[in-house]
Amino acid sequence: MSSTDLESLETGAARSRCRRMDACLVGSVLALFALTVAGFALALLFALGLKTEVDSIKKRDVHDGPALGFQHADTGSGYKMQNFAYMRATNSEVKQGAMLWESISYGNGNTVGPGYTYKSNQGKLIVEREGSYFLYTQLNLSCVYQCAEESLTLTFLNQDNNEQLSCTVKLPAKHRDPVVRKCWTVIPHLEKKNGVMARITTATSLKNWQLDLNSSGFGMFLVDGIEKE
Repeated sequence: MSSTDLESLETGAARSRCRRMDACLVGSVLALFALTVAGFALALLFALGLKTEVDSIKKRDVHDGPALGFQHADTGSGYKMQNFAYMRATNSEVKQGAMLWESISYGNGNTVGPGYTYKSNQGKLIVEREGSYFLYTQLNLSCVYQCAEESLTLTFLNQDNNEQLSCTVKLPAKHRDPVVRKCWTVIPHLEKKNGVMARITTATSLKNWQLDLNSSGFGMFLVDGIEKE
């Protein structure tokens, strides 16, 4: 066999390897894209489900006067409520520092399921089960008088002071309509008795902007939990 034949064989083998490598690379990219799309779709479904849950919480029962609450839940909602928590803001004033929240009462219960504990003096929502959690927040702000262009950031931290979610709201000058911002994430892992707390940071005072308390809050939902004794 001549040297030309050997070179031809080697070139053919190299091309074959390159084609296989290209195919593997394309396959890997497509698989990664598919997983990303699937993850986004799953998170979106959680967000829509959580929004529906929150919207149902906010419906007023005319027989209960000013109290906000659920309409009568069906018998299959126990598991959902056990793993679900929703808190709303307690103060319409926008200022730097820790955010404080409150649950919404309905019937004999409230919107913090048994899978959570809220420490009101710290503004901290504690999880009672290790696992991954969906975290969602919505801020609704209105200008009450001659507002300048501003921005604020609501940051959720765990007990180790690690950021879990950051939500920035851009506030245009002299804006008449409410400004609504929604943010969400999936927290891959929270230990039992860990939790989240939120802080607001602003570059300047936002005294002419106010939070709508009925439309500003955050929710958590257990995605996948681990039972531990």
